[in-house]
Amino acid sequence: MRNNVNKVWRGVIGAAPLSVLMLGGLAMAQPMEGASSEESPAVPVCKDSGVTVNFGIGSSEIDRNGKGALSGVATWLQNGDQRTVHLEGFTSKTGGATANQRLSERRAQAAEDFLVGKGVPADRISVVGHGEDTAPVSNADARVVKVKTCDVPKKIAEVMPPLPPPEPVAPPEPVAPEPSPVVIVPPVAPAPPPAPMYEPVPPPAEVVHHDTPASKIGIEALVGGGAVGFIDSAARNTVNTGGTWDARLTFGSRLPIAIEGAYIGSAQSIEALGLSTNSRLVGNGVEGDLRLNFTNYKIQPYVFGGAGWTHYQITNSATNTSSVLSSDDVGTVPLGAGISIRPAKGFLVDVRGTYRAVFDDTMFSRITNSNNSMQNWSALGRLGFEF
Repeated sequence: MRNNVNKVWRGVIGAAPLSVLMLGGLAMAQPMEGASSEESPAVPVCKDSGVTVNFGIGSSEIDRNGKGALSGVATWLQNGDQRTVHLEGFTSKTGGATANQRLSERRAQAAEDFLVGKGVPADRISVVGHGEDTAPVSNADARVVKVKTCDVPKKIAEVMPPLPPPEPVAPPEPVAPEPSPVVIVPPVAPAPPPAPMYEPVPPPAEVVHHDTPASKIGIEALVGGGAVGFIDSAARNTVNTGGTWDARLTFGSRLPIAIEGAYIGSAQSIEALGLSTNSRLVGNGVEGDLRLNFTNYKIQPYVFGGAGWTHYQITNSATNTSSVLSSDDVGTVPLGAGISIRPAKGFLVDVRGTYRAVFDDTMFSRITNSNNSMQNWSALGRLGFEF
């Protein structure tokens, strides 16, 4: 699985990390309720765009990947007259501090010269070199120029019309009380005499549990759907909450411990600079769980845990020049709890909530340093049968 990820990584490593630029550059400030109607001067809002230009050791030359990233920044600047950028150069700790300071300044200046060459006015670009003292990370990852985007937010004011006054309601007409019914009590028949003590007592009838399934241990087949979303802030800002569905088979629903196998699917909209506006992140995978049943009644709470695998793929996008990989294969560790309800014999209603930790995920490695960036939650409802 890691080999597949490495192949995909080499295929898209040339694409610039631009996904968060859309979110940082297009952020709009919302006016507070009850604020004054007088207009105030617009103040630019600056955020880290997530765009990073990498350099070789001791070099200030921009490679093809860096030019692609800065071309996207130039396009973004040309689409707004009040947009500006701040370029920050960094170096690794290799070499002398004075030489590294000058190298970081040359790298930031090289990025500015490229933007000016693309038609961006120089007065909308500011640069600074930090050298090695404030490097974001160490070694090769510190040989970068990071881009901050600044934009003047739009003011949005909505005036809500006043609600109409409630219509008067006529008081209800008084209703005369109904007369109490006359109850006729029939005479009570005398009790029969007690049976003789010497008569034999029949054995108690065997109790039959009519809700026991034919398999005795309980085999469940369910399908359903619900909602899913990422927990990591960088992934959550790029991929919206979407829908999920599964088909699940359970063995041992009437035993203390049951085994589950399931197919898991999901679809979420993704918004990143370099992707089409209708792009979707689609996931397909499988997982197996051990389920601990607390009761054997019609309402059966339980907890579960297991392991699985999911393949993620970006669809509806002809090209991908964003900082998000086009596909990824990740391992999952699902944990959660739920309730299974049997309203009628053989029929099931099941609801559960799940947290999934992940490993070997690299899809968002260019926009976050988290090793668990694709961890997610889901809430589902299912219908099915018990055999």
